[in-house]
Amino acid sequence: MENNLAKVLEEFKGAFDNDPRVIAMKKAEEKLYEDPELIKLVLKKNAIEDQYQMVLKTKGEKSEEAKAVEKELYEIKLALDTNPTAKEYNDAFIVVRDLTMHIDDIVFGPYRRKSIAEEF
Repeated sequence: MENNLAKVLEEFKGAFDNDPRVIAMKKAEEKLYEDPELIKLVLKKNAIEDQYQMVLKTKGEKSEEAKAVEKELYEIKLALDTNPTAKEYNDAFIVVRDLTMHIDDIVFGPYRRKSIAEEF
C-alpha cells in the first residue's frame, strides 16, 4: 500500500511540475530574479517599509512624517505592482494558486468540517 501511494504521489508531482501553468509560473519567477530594475524596486520597498515601521514606533501613525513615508511606500508598491515582470509573475502565480486550491478541495474537501454557513 505504502509503495503504491508513494508511486502515485511521485507521478502526481511529476504531472504537476510539468503542467504548462506551473512551468509558466516558474519561468516568470526566473525573470523576477533577472530583472535588475525590479530588484532595485524591491530593495527600495524593503527599506521604506523599515523606515515606516520606525516612524510608526517613534512618531505615531498620525504624524506628518508617517503620512509622508506611507505615501512613499504606496508609490513604490504601485511601481512594483505595475512592473511588467512582476505583473507577469503575479498573474501566473494566481493561476497556479487557484489550481492548487482546487486540488486541495478535491483531495481534502470531504474531510473538512462544514462551516455554519454551509449547514443552512
